[in-house]
Parts: sequence; structure tokens; C-alpha cells
Amino acid sequence: VLHTGRVDTQELIRCYQKELQNNDLFYSENFNYQTLSISEENIGYKDINAKHIVFAEGFGLKQNPFFNELPLNGTKGELIVIHAPNLQIDFVLKSGVFLIPIQDDHYIVGATYEWEDKTNTVTQSGKEELLLKLKKFLICNFEVVHQMAGIRPTVIDRRPLVGTHQHHKNVHILNGLGTRGVMIAPYAASQLFNHIENQVALNPEIDIKRFN
Repeated sequence: VLHTGRVDTQELIRCYQKELQNNDLFYSENFNYQTLSISEENIGYKDINAKHIVFAEGFGLKQNPFFNELPLNGTKGELIVIHAPNLQIDFVLKSGVFLIPIQDDHYIVGATYEWEDKTNTVTQSGKEELLLKLKKFLICNFEVVHQMAGIRPTVIDRRPLVGTHQHHKNVHILNGLGTRGVMIAPYAASQLFNHIENQVALNPEIDIKRFN
């Protein structure tokens, strides 16, 4: 796969959180829905007062009392990181699984798709599935050095969940970005921003009203 790039999402989030913390705009805590107060003109949460609130919780949406009726399925995916000094490639390789170079002869290999298990726990079966597919096209020696698991916020119709609560006009959602979140997020976020600030209608393909 040529003419591509990779966004290091963990580093991106870390740097952005640091920027927000430096401006006293970031709180690292579990959100308590019962503490939220909503009126027509104001959103209150502890010592925060705002005009709007946007929930962008990924699979955590299932615990959200405002939007948990939306058909977010969630698909578990597992990755492994291998060390392969003799591979020496600087491009993304796609076969039964993808192989992405990161640094120091390390590569990300993924990913699995599991629809029943909704945990972030890595599994031996997930590792074995990835290794089986990897060994079908990779002939050099390698060592597995890390394994990761997470839940993709997937939706039944493979479209994002963007929009406003049907009873609270200042409560919004940005979710359901699935397996292409890094690419879809800028468009979906821009749509929601213009909808909230400029009353621009959302693209009906991503608007949660399609499930009313």
C-alpha cells in the first residue's frame, strides 16, 4: 500500500491532552451521568457550565442513559506487535492481515474481528488467528512482543452516529466511527459543529434521526 501515512493516535491523544491540561481544559475522571443537570439554556456538571455537551464515548455509549438505545454493536479487535529485524520494509503490507512498520524493526499486525466478546482483554485465540494469517505470507523470523485489544464502535448500517437528542436540544452525540475512525472523525465532527453552531442540517446518512 503506497502513498499513505500513519497517524500515531496514542501520541496524538497524549499531546492533545497535554495541551488541554496546560489550559485547564481537561479532566481525567469517570463521568457521572447523575451529576449532569440540563435546562433549555444550560448544561451543568459539577463546577462546569456550558451551552452544549457532546458525548464521544465509543463503546461506552452502551452505559449512556441519553443514547444507549441507538444500535451500537461494538466489534472487538486484537493486534500484535512483532519484532522482525530482517524484514526491512517501510511501507504498509496488506494480505490476510495488515503489517504496518512503526520503529526499530517493529511492526503492527492486525486485526481480528470478534462480535460476541465485548471486553478489552487479549486472548490466545486472537493471537493464534493473527499468527496463522501472518505466516502465510511472511517468511522471515520474528518475535511477538506485545498484544492489544479494543472494541470498535460499529453500527448496524456502518454509518456514524451523529446528532442531537430528541428531547434535549443541547445534548449531542459523536460516535459510531467504526474501523475507519481516524479518517471519518474530521468530517463527522465538522458536520456536528456546523449543526450545533450554525444550524446546518446533518447529512441524513449519519444523522441519528434515521433510527427514530
